Amino acid sequence: MNTINQYKNKGFIQWCVALLFISFPFVQSKAQLNPMSAIYYQNQYLTNPAMAGLEQKLTLNAGIRSQFSTMPGLPFTQFVSADYGFAEKLAVGLQVNNDRAGLLKHTRAATSFTYHLPLDQGNQHLSFGLGLSFSDDDINIANVQGDADDIDIYSVNQRKTYLDADFGMAYRTGRLQVQGAVNNLKRILKKDAYHSSDQPLFFTAISYRIPANFATVEPKVVYRGVKGYHNLLDAGVNIEFASPSVNKVNVLALYHNAGSATFGIGINWNNKLAVNGMYTTNTRALSGYTAGDYELGISYSLFAKQK
Repeated sequence: MNTINQYKNKGFIQWCVALLFISFPFVQSKAQLNPMSAIYYQNQYLTNPAMAGLEQKLTLNAGIRSQFSTMPGLPFTQFVSADYGFAEKLAVGLQVNNDRAGLLKHTRAATSFTYHLPLDQGNQHLSFGLGLSFSDDDINIANVQGDADDIDIYSVNQRKTYLDADFGMAYRTGRLQVQGAVNNLKRILKKDAYHSSDQPLFFTAISYRIPANFATVEPKVVYRGVKGYHNLLDAGVNIEFASPSVNKVNVLALYHNAGSATFGIGINWNNKLAVNGMYTTNTRALSGYTAGDYELGISYSLFAKQK
């Protein structure tokens, strides 16, 4: 009888692991179809290493994203980042991202080096950034209901840490911003079945700041690629309202051609502390399952150079 029960448990564990592997690309794909909304305005460094240290100060960022649901095992994303601009032309950055879905967890840590080349005595700059990243996938054995020593589970957690790189460029003036980044360079230099789909391939964006009496309006268009999916287009606008004090309020709205939309609001105190909240509707394929995602972010600046 014990032998039969052990066989049943092992079969159940193997079935669960197979189900997790089938569902993991779906979860990863949704994460890439709707990445952290902070990448569009609040923290552009998350997706392009050339956007680190745009100003001579240390900027600390943190954010979380989850779904409006109490169902256990739902996708949950969090990040922390720091970027520091110094010596007028140089900048460094560090970011750590963590994605969880059910028993699966994906962790990525990246560091970047950025050079901002002035093109004239004005505000024109051409920036280059190179990022090196380390990624790791594993299963949370503590939450496994069954034989945690199952070989299929053990083999997942024995995977080696994955090394990769990103390269980005950006052209900036006082109003215009054009940027592009190539992600996961290892796939170009070496064919590798690991992370073979649902991974970001490239990111391009153009935006323009339009000053007005009541606010500064910044429309933006983003075109990005995800492996195994058609290229994605995001378009939206951020409005930063004019204020007699140094405190500012902004609102934003974005439409994603994956079939979702993002809305957000943020407050910046004294150009040091910023807090923002955003809501993203589900893509068309998932609209009947949850009420969408919420995202909360916070940013704090230190050691700003006096102008």
